[in-house]
Amino acid sequence: MLAFLMAVLFFASLSTVLFELALTRVFSIILWYDYAFMAISVAFFGLGIGSLLVHMQKDYGNSTRLRRSGMWRWLSMPQMTPAALAKKITEHSIAYAISVPLFILAVALIPPDTSYIYVFYLLSSVPFFFAGFIMALVFYAMPRQISKLYFADLVGASSAALMLDPLMLGLGAESVLLLTSLLVAGSAIVGMLLLLRNKRKAEPSEVMTKRSKISAAAVLAGLAVLLLVSSPAAMAAMQPQVAKGIDYFAKVHPGPNKGLYWQLIDPNFEHLSARWNSFSRVDVTKQNSFDNVDVGAGGTPVRSQRELANIIIDADAGTPIYRWSGDRAELAWMRDYMDYVPYDLTAKADHVLVIGGGGGEDIMMALAGGADKVTAVEINPMIVSAVKRFGGPGNVYDNPDVDLFIDDGRRFISSSSDKYDMITIKLVDSWAAQLAGGYALSENYLYTVEAFQQYYRHLSDDGMLVMIRWNFELPRLMPIVAESVARETGQSMEDASRQIMVVEDRPGLYFGRTQDSQMYYPVLVMVKAVPFIDEQVDLVRQKAEAGRADVMMLADSMINPPYDKLFSSASAYDDYVAAAALANPKIPTDDSPFYFAKEPVPQQMVILLETVLAISAALSVILVYHARRTGTRFRQSEPGMAARTAGFVLFAIFIGLGFMILEITFIQKFLLLLGTPIMALTVILFSILLSSGIGAYVSGRVFGDRPHRAVFLSVPILAGIILSYLFFLQGIIDSSITMELPSRAALTFALLFPSGLLMGFQFPSLIRMASMPLRFNNGTGDKNNNNNTTLLWGINVVASILGTVLAAMLAMIIGFNGNLLVGLAMYAGAGASALLSFVAGKRYANQTLPLTERE
Repeated sequence: MLAFLMAVLFFASLSTVLFELALTRVFSIILWYDYAFMAISVAFFGLGIGSLLVHMQKDYGNSTRLRRSGMWRWLSMPQMTPAALAKKITEHSIAYAISVPLFILAVALIPPDTSYIYVFYLLSSVPFFFAGFIMALVFYAMPRQISKLYFADLVGASSAALMLDPLMLGLGAESVLLLTSLLVAGSAIVGMLLLLRNKRKAEPSEVMTKRSKISAAAVLAGLAVLLLVSSPAAMAAMQPQVAKGIDYFAKVHPGPNKGLYWQLIDPNFEHLSARWNSFSRVDVTKQNSFDNVDVGAGGTPVRSQRELANIIIDADAGTPIYRWSGDRAELAWMRDYMDYVPYDLTAKADHVLVIGGGGGEDIMMALAGGADKVTAVEINPMIVSAVKRFGGPGNVYDNPDVDLFIDDGRRFISSSSDKYDMITIKLVDSWAAQLAGGYALSENYLYTVEAFQQYYRHLSDDGMLVMIRWNFELPRLMPIVAESVARETGQSMEDASRQIMVVEDRPGLYFGRTQDSQMYYPVLVMVKAVPFIDEQVDLVRQKAEAGRADVMMLADSMINPPYDKLFSSASAYDDYVAAAALANPKIPTDDSPFYFAKEPVPQQMVILLETVLAISAALSVILVYHARRTGTRFRQSEPGMAARTAGFVLFAIFIGLGFMILEITFIQKFLLLLGTPIMALTVILFSILLSSGIGAYVSGRVFGDRPHRAVFLSVPILAGIILSYLFFLQGIIDSSITMELPSRAALTFALLFPSGLLMGFQFPSLIRMASMPLRFNNGTGDKNNNNNTTLLWGINVVASILGTVLAAMLAMIIGFNGNLLVGLAMYAGAGASALLSFVAGKRYANQTLPLTERE
């Protein structure tokens, strides 16, 4: 029976994590990046509801009075034999398997709009509900084996982290979701049949009937067929009409707030390709008609008419692929555009670094500007594959003058010792890729003060940093630029202004659209290693006037409001914040890298926190009512037992909050060392979950009969490790960032293993503490049912929902170093709660006779 439960739990946990991470990709396509983050809350919500329902069923099943009530009969769960329990687990596994394709169908049919956000959340929580029911039944069945069960749970979750990227790349998000249904149902059905085969005698109600076996086989066969026909390989081999029908009912479609949505319904666009990996969906489209487009100077066609295709990341962020044979002379047309201006200001940019190579536009611009060597850094290998596939024989990534690195731009430059004549970062959105990872509304490290200091240090003596962002971001961007230059040069803000120029493209130098009514348009920011000379300032002024572009800043010769406040020695930063009407005055740093957060705490985070608190309150009310209904509340004469139970509940809450706060903080902290989001997600989740699983197993082996001692020993050591992270982790990351990827991954595992091991001690210790009967002073034992495993696990899961939200919100307010201290405080609270329950239990056992003797 234990082997069956461990196998079911392994596959349920693996599938739940796969479903959850794939769901972040689905939400980012149909809704928006910000909402992808909420998938973790949906997962924990469903798991928590399922667990708490099992807890209620257990209590109703134990209540003779309520079992006789027809109104509550459906909720009862009497004591079951192993075979009956296995049958119930199998039934819910099949329910999970059926709910997944229904969810995919609903996603395909419901309008992909944020107006239906709570409908999407409710539907996506259904599979998690059945998964939570399964996990709770497993934990309830053998609370004394919690260490082994929790080990299987966490090993399954860590395995999902390793499998995510290859599965997403090979199957796509929709097929990964379907695969989880096969894993959950298949493992339960096969395990049930093996269990019954080895069981000589079972009640008829405990055995799978012939009809149920046929139904189970039909479900598995149907899921297998659906997974097969919806796979990318099968879709490509089908007739277009058939593939289109399957695509409509079994694929995710972008919402109307996504650019891809409008291209798919526009007959002028052709959809060429769609592929998934663990941190994005990459589509390739082609515009076949260019009627009524603008033209450049002298009737020269604008860029769009030179496009071979357009790469679209997560249905919105686009990067074009331009027609080019490989001959630099063909790139002369690029000299008319705004982003060529920096090359006009320098004699020759021999070595150019392009962060965010994308479709190759910035690389081509550097080659047009005369660069002898271009180093291109692109985080997403699927984008490079798309360029090579659709870029023709002259695609930029095969050019001999281009060196390509698949890496995060910040990690790459932090590990590089080269100097560059120009560093370009054009419209690289850090939040698009990072939300793949999933667990926090966190960003990468491209737009922080420390990042700009790194860029500055890697400029040659006359080098230039060139950044293009959107106009509405400029009030947020300029303090980062000013602060980084001032720090690196040791100058005042006023003196630092001599090294900065800003040109707005409205209508602009043929960079993007040219309509005067355009609200959002690009901004060119240039930062030099040395002050701009008068000739360079005059040249930029002339080009801006000729192109009808606005100029915001020409070094110290002209600084328009509100930026004059930022670079004035007579003004304080608060004056700039007021003049710029800056809603979020906090300058992004590596400790709190939230460049895209327009508010100190984004509104969607506030809404999510309110929702989570409302759900938690509702669940609390249900549990209180449940306790009254089942008669399980404590008598006034038994305050010791009430205090003991309160200690257990607090313990579950503290470790739920602490685990998620630390996990999210670790993901962010190690992102800089590991580079890509998927690598950070894979290595960190695998390290924490596997080490926690080992910790759960070890705690049972070493402290099986002394769970309190496991807590009292592990929590102080864990606190010391967290403090060491606070003081030494950043230095270790900085000194190790140049290591090869396998060495960096191994170092990450080694650094996280001790904390994960000790974090894994806590939940199994809690369950053993709560399920062990008390020994009274007369030598008798407490015969009451103390199996509150499902209740405590449900409370722990609900607390994890809150911990996920709080981790991101606290990081925005106090930074990720502050989160380490908060996580330490949570585990200290868990230790105090364990002490409370231990002392209360001792007092109750020493001072109170068993209830039967009192009667």
